Amino acid sequence: MTKWCIENRSLVFVLSLFVFFFGLATYVTMERQENPDVVAPGATVKTIYPGATPEDIEKFIVKPLEEKIDEITEVDQILSYSLDNVGVIIVRLEDMSDDDINEAWTELHQRVGEADLPEQAWDPEIDTDLIDTYGMLLTLSSPHHEDRQMKEFADDIKDDLERIDGVSVVDINGFTDDEIQVKLDLIRMRNMGITVTDIGTAMKARNVNIPGGNLDLSGLRIPVTITGEYQNAEEVRNTVVGMSDEGNIIYLRDVADVVETMGERETYVAGNGDSALLLSLKYAEGQNIVRVGEDIREYLETKEQELPEGMSLTVVTDQADYVNDAIKTFQRNLMSAVVLVVLAVMASMGAKSALVVSSAIPITVMATFAFMRFTDIILHQVSISSLILCLGLMVANAIVANDSMYLYMSKGMERKEAIIHGIREVRIPILTSTLTTVASFMPLLLMEGVAGKFVRSLPILVTVALLCSFLLSITVIPAMGYTFLTTEDVQKQQKSNGNGKGVLHRIQGRFLKIYRGLLDNALKRPKSAISLAMVILVLSAMVVPTLGLQLFPFVERDQYVIDVILAEGTSLDKTRQAAIEIERILDEEPTIDTFMSKTGDGIPKFYPSFVPHQIATNRSQFIVNGRIDTMDQVHRRLEENIPGARIEVKRLENAVPVGLPVQVRISGEDVDVLRNSANEAKEILRTIEEGHHVQDDYGNEVMKMVVDVEQDKASMVGLSTYDVASTVRMALNGIEVTKIKPKDSEDDIPVVVQIPTEERHRVEVLENIFVTSQITGENIPLQQVASIDNEFSLSRILRRDRDRTITAGLYPRTGVSAAELLDIVEERMEEAGFEVPPGYTLEYGGENEDRAEAFESLIGPFFLAMALIYIILMFQFMDLRQPLIIMGTIPLSFIGVIWGLKVTGYPLGFMALMGTVSLMGIVVNNGIVLLDYINLLVGQGKNVDEAIPEACETRLRPIMIGMITTVIGLVPMALFGGDLWAPLAYAIIFGLVISSMLTTLIIPAAFKVGYNRDRSKTLIGRLFTPKDKTVKE
Repeated sequence: MTKWCIENRSLVFVLSLFVFFFGLATYVTMERQENPDVVAPGATVKTIYPGATPEDIEKFIVKPLEEKIDEITEVDQILSYSLDNVGVIIVRLEDMSDDDINEAWTELHQRVGEADLPEQAWDPEIDTDLIDTYGMLLTLSSPHHEDRQMKEFADDIKDDLERIDGVSVVDINGFTDDEIQVKLDLIRMRNMGITVTDIGTAMKARNVNIPGGNLDLSGLRIPVTITGEYQNAEEVRNTVVGMSDEGNIIYLRDVADVVETMGERETYVAGNGDSALLLSLKYAEGQNIVRVGEDIREYLETKEQELPEGMSLTVVTDQADYVNDAIKTFQRNLMSAVVLVVLAVMASMGAKSALVVSSAIPITVMATFAFMRFTDIILHQVSISSLILCLGLMVANAIVANDSMYLYMSKGMERKEAIIHGIREVRIPILTSTLTTVASFMPLLLMEGVAGKFVRSLPILVTVALLCSFLLSITVIPAMGYTFLTTEDVQKQQKSNGNGKGVLHRIQGRFLKIYRGLLDNALKRPKSAISLAMVILVLSAMVVPTLGLQLFPFVERDQYVIDVILAEGTSLDKTRQAAIEIERILDEEPTIDTFMSKTGDGIPKFYPSFVPHQIATNRSQFIVNGRIDTMDQVHRRLEENIPGARIEVKRLENAVPVGLPVQVRISGEDVDVLRNSANEAKEILRTIEEGHHVQDDYGNEVMKMVVDVEQDKASMVGLSTYDVASTVRMALNGIEVTKIKPKDSEDDIPVVVQIPTEERHRVEVLENIFVTSQITGENIPLQQVASIDNEFSLSRILRRDRDRTITAGLYPRTGVSAAELLDIVEERMEEAGFEVPPGYTLEYGGENEDRAEAFESLIGPFFLAMALIYIILMFQFMDLRQPLIIMGTIPLSFIGVIWGLKVTGYPLGFMALMGTVSLMGIVVNNGIVLLDYINLLVGQGKNVDEAIPEACETRLRPIMIGMITTVIGLVPMALFGGDLWAPLAYAIIFGLVISSMLTTLIIPAAFKVGYNRDRSKTLIGRLFTPKDKTVKE
């Protein structure tokens, strides 16, 4: 192949240009996003049971559903929340393929349908699409415009945005729709004998539009439509709902006030402190969202000029901006790495050799982009990091190929013959080193869980890039070498190097002199050299506990979230007042640019790991765009000025958040026992200075009015519990009975039947309610069939894997990791003698559980990589012992990894460990190149004592150049890759530097031990002797 490529250089260059420009075109148009999707497979099952207490929900809804869901073998975890009127179950599957996930969700629908639920319960709602996120959130705000005015502009903006190519959907939040309220007069209804059922039935029968068939007239088919649809509130007032005993018509206006007004507000949205509407935009799949984002921004700039004075549009968060910033950052890192690598090669090998070697970089990168297009891999920071990671490795193959060509040309061999001979000599070692590196990366595909999904594309793209690099090293590199290198230039360069001219050459000479001295000492006392390396490794391992542990760092962006939780039962208006005070404080903070809040409901999911609040009148949630380094300062100020509220200020996470970072979970049957144990645990947790915000997930008890239906009395008058519950619900919250479809609007107006708002704010409201018997038609006072009492009770019951569980926990303070805090918590709980009653279980958890899962997922790939590397080396050397010499250098790289993390201050996290696993295939490459040449010289009949130093000095140059280029290629990632990628880069940099230096000493020493004169005739000596080769002693 090499000979053909040299003879057909023009064809090779044309094909290379085709690959380059195809990859470039792919890169320009391919889909972009900031991160891969990392959310674990999960689903929610939500079931509404009107009028049920948390205890009823648990007994009649949650337990039957849990029993059926647990029959699905792929289910990993079941969490359930029993609340008033509703039960929510969160199902988490084991890690599996997408096809298996879809099958599991199909079975979930089947199992849920088999559950035996009360007839009055609504059908369960199953949501299996929990990873869908909004790409852009923007607020339309004004300090003095009404919501109705802003809604008109928001509707126009929504329509215009949805017309932009690349926009999927736009939703509007924060607006209260108009509705027609039918405010019932219960006393007059009782006197006139009109029931709620009568009113609902009459209104539904009146508001219809039914096709009446077709009429054939003179050969014409004319459709007939019967319509009586409401057009306005006046027609609703005039609805006939009954007839009096005297025969008079009773209209709805006789027993109720009918008004068209804004519905009861359920949420508040504010932007930068002003009343606002929230527009949430989703980007279409398969689009370059950076380009789409630019089109949207251009439209918004134009639209803002058309808005009335005082009304403004503010982009709170935009995925396109973050994707663009992330991609540009990694592009700069990639380009910087390419430039640094080229300069390093140029300085060490000369300009022409640098041109030959560097030609592999753009072709390999663009070929990888082309592969991404055909395999639907999206461009994000992981995929670009894959290219940066293997940049030095791409060049390493080309360096070895070029160096071999260079060696034979410097000996005076004819150029074509030298290139063919040089490539033939190193193609197997290059292939072996490529395969060993691939063998260290590909097992990463076996990683499970969130971490495995996050880095899934990295081993694939590294493998593709390295295989392309190998192919180029035996095709394009020799063709480029034949074109640009001449024997005369090489010999002249060799002569210049021999004269020691230039600073670089003098440095190389001094380094070689030092190396020769160290090598001589290692060969004189090989066992001592090996033992010293082992001692250094053991001492370095003792440093590991001081590094700290962390799964993934936080997302690096100047944006954070504020969660505000008031006491259970707090009204929406009171929670909004607390939010207004928070907005005032945020507005005064100079380090904050923009912010928005949503009270009564969570902010739409705008980041894969973001968890929105559930609907609750006592909760408010903020997005703040401001400097992260002042986040703690803002948090302290909020806590000092907002009494009675639990305020959590949190950064976005790269992994799925686990709630409380440090958890103490107590499981059992009796809620009172659980609460007492949790309170005892919290008292202990409050004594820990390294943590703060001690809390549990059950919350405080709230006062409730309990309507206890006396079943015997209710049955005697023909009432069921459902009749009572639905009537009470109508009285307190209202019931939508029908809709009006106005001719001048696309929005339907709901018609809601309820009692007047002012009456709902009085305790006596329940005493005036009467319930209509569906059997007798009589109106029965509520107090006749039920007792009304006040009591304090839990607002929720939580279960974990089918057991009632209460979770107490806390957050680590700044400078303390969750892992360190967990150790402190376990120690402090043990010192305090904390125990749970018999029959109850205690477990500790939090971030450590996902971290343990992620770290454990690296164990399999680690041993698989070791096995693959050994098998590849065994076939390379056709020997059992020599691969062990090379693999013995892998632990030496751990010395560099440990001290690299220690010096740079990064914890031992998933990315650092992944870098360590990846490093195995890289460090053995040096051993392959070195040991292969030693075997070659020995096979040629050279004395072992002569062959080892000669091979070491000859291969030192490509080994050092390969190491330097790999390290230099990773420097931009280390310096600018942030907390996520820097640990991986530093792990490889320090590990490779240390292992490269030790490899050039330890491998010769280990080889010398095997070939020791006194043991050359032993079994070990024979095993170390390559087949059909005689060692000259």
